[in-house]
Amino acid sequence: MVGLGRGTDRLTLIQAARRHWLFVALLAAAAVLRAVVLVAYHPALIFPDSVRYLQYAHAFADGRWSVDALRQSGYSVLIIPVVLLHDMWIIPLVQHLVGLATAVLVYAVLVHFGIRAWIAALAAIPVLFDPLQLILEQYVLTDTWTVFFLVAALVILVWRPAGQSRSWRPAAWCGLLLGLAVTFRDEELIMIVPAAIYVAVTVRPARQLAKRLAALIGCFLIPVAGYLGWFDASHGELGFTTFSGAFLYGRVADFADCQGLNLPSYEKPLCPTQPPGLRSADFYTWAPQSPQWRFRPPAGTSRDAVVRDFSLRVLRHQPLAYLEAVGQDLAYGFSPVRGAGPEHYPRPYLQFHAYILPDPQADASIAALGYKAPAVRPGPAAFLADYGRWFYVPGPVFAAGLIVALAGLAAAGARRRRTTPAATRDACLLFTVGAVLVLIPPAVFATFDWRYQLPQLSLIPVAAVLGAALLANQGLTAVRTSTGGPAA
Repeated sequence: MVGLGRGTDRLTLIQAARRHWLFVALLAAAAVLRAVVLVAYHPALIFPDSVRYLQYAHAFADGRWSVDALRQSGYSVLIIPVVLLHDMWIIPLVQHLVGLATAVLVYAVLVHFGIRAWIAALAAIPVLFDPLQLILEQYVLTDTWTVFFLVAALVILVWRPAGQSRSWRPAAWCGLLLGLAVTFRDEELIMIVPAAIYVAVTVRPARQLAKRLAALIGCFLIPVAGYLGWFDASHGELGFTTFSGAFLYGRVADFADCQGLNLPSYEKPLCPTQPPGLRSADFYTWAPQSPQWRFRPPAGTSRDAVVRDFSLRVLRHQPLAYLEAVGQDLAYGFSPVRGAGPEHYPRPYLQFHAYILPDPQADASIAALGYKAPAVRPGPAAFLADYGRWFYVPGPVFAAGLIVALAGLAAAGARRRRTTPAATRDACLLFTVGAVLVLIPPAVFATFDWRYQLPQLSLIPVAAVLGAALLANQGLTAVRTSTGGPAA
């Protein structure tokens, strides 16, 4: 009997391998490519944000639990084991595995909804092979984990095993993962909205709906409220950062025009003096010479509060300019070429090079923690530089994917409800709304950065394929109806 069981398991594995051979082959190729990235840049790539994550991870490991006032500290908590082992290369290694796991989720959820295996495999290509995904996995940064949490949360929410359609547990797990993502990046707060919409659309009767929403939102608030309490204990105020004004100032500095703007005298030094065409949002956000770091706030007020007040005055004074800037950032994420963006944010750090961009300050900071500066191996790095130059999914492809998803939803809504596969329609709604909303907070509150576009690589392909499936279903229904066949 034991031998029979083993034989059955082996046969099942062989059948699964035959069915999913294309995705398995792509997954293996993507794993090899990630091995090249690991070899090319050792032990990891470092960005200024990386230094803070490592510093706070060391502080937490030493028992100093004051949370970072600039960046969310969930990621620093996550990498504490790596800090204790003092092997930084483990961070990108694990993140490459997380990137592969994200691709598995994309493939699995599409197959779950009846999509053909080869189409689902193609939908996973951006996560598997796009250089933006690959290089961010090599950085000591939050992006890879954040996207994984988001995708896992949405997949769990739409996954309906037989006999568990009325269970509250998927909503609870979804809420918990979305809440964890917020402790890594507070912009992900918005992702509770598509999850709540999905639950509201799919769950009946009202008692079950209330129970499911309570599970979703209650579990979402556990990590979020816990983090806010931790921040309050550390800094004496509820929030995720004490730099919200600084980020918003960088957002408005590109177009701020103080002419005709009623300002307190102490805020007038914050007015940019350069012509708008010569301004750099990165300079106005971070440079020590920026007006927001050089002016003196009045006694009894915080610098960030004054800067935030100035920025809000600019927004009220120039709402159309602000909306135009936000729209430009949203549109630029779908541009054919990955340039520097409307605010000319430096992009070389998100491109493969045969060298590592020098950053003496970051190198000195991680050296103080006992780590070696990143080193490059020219051969593999040169290969990756050529690869990244020619292979990536252009923005218009993602834009077309969103259009297909929206068209599928529109077609499904226009037809009779009984002719539409409800589970596919509802999942398409979740991933489409999520793909749109996740891009809004960075465009509203920050300057353009390709890091903020990373969710595109996962969410849009799923939404597009499900939308295409809805369109195909509606087309088939129309043909059958016109020929007198069964409607569905």
